[in-house]
Amino acid sequence: MVNHRRRRNRQAGFTLTELLVATTLGLVLLANVGSFHRFQLFALRNQATQLQIQTDARNFVDLFAREVRRAGMNPTCAGGISGIVEASASLLHFQADLNGNGAIDGTDEEVTYRYNADANTVQRTANGVTDTLLSGADLTGSRVRYFSAANAELVPSFSGLSAAQRAAVVRVRLELAMAGSSIDPQNSSKLRAQVASDVDLRNRFFVTSMPCPSP
Repeated sequence: MVNHRRRRNRQAGFTLTELLVATTLGLVLLANVGSFHRFQLFALRNQATQLQIQTDARNFVDLFAREVRRAGMNPTCAGGISGIVEASASLLHFQADLNGNGAIDGTDEEVTYRYNADANTVQRTANGVTDTLLSGADLTGSRVRYFSAANAELVPSFSGLSAAQRAAVVRVRLELAMAGSSIDPQNSSKLRAQVASDVDLRNRFFVTSMPCPSP
């Protein structure tokens, strides 16, 4: 009889206390797993956002540099063609005779880049059309800088560079700062990208070294 009772006790299963402990441990484990996956999800999302910000910034800087580099192109030495028409920290308006017909009347021969600090947008105007190239990001700190052949910075006044200063520009530097709306969980700051590019105005070099012949 005693052996039979002991055998029944061993087959009785878990006690209520054991079940409660096991359930609690299981819930804690599930919570930790959920927190880990949530952190991983945020990290992957932030990485994708950071990559997108950097890609957008780099693509814009590359376009800007490619177009500004040809400012002042004037293969026929025609009069009335100004490499830089307007220039300030937030605006650059330039010309280039790309088709070599002696006039500024072709596609993309007159281009204006404008940074609107209030709206946090960068727009490009050409061929009578204005396109917004950057928007939806904090662009605070972005600016355009200008340098002479002596590497002296030409600082624009409130109205921009003077005619003499514009004629002396041989290098343009774009400094682009972009901050998205997502927050980096590691330092609680906005995800951002900073890209800078120096653009030498090649046509200014050619005009200086091989000036147009006198009429």
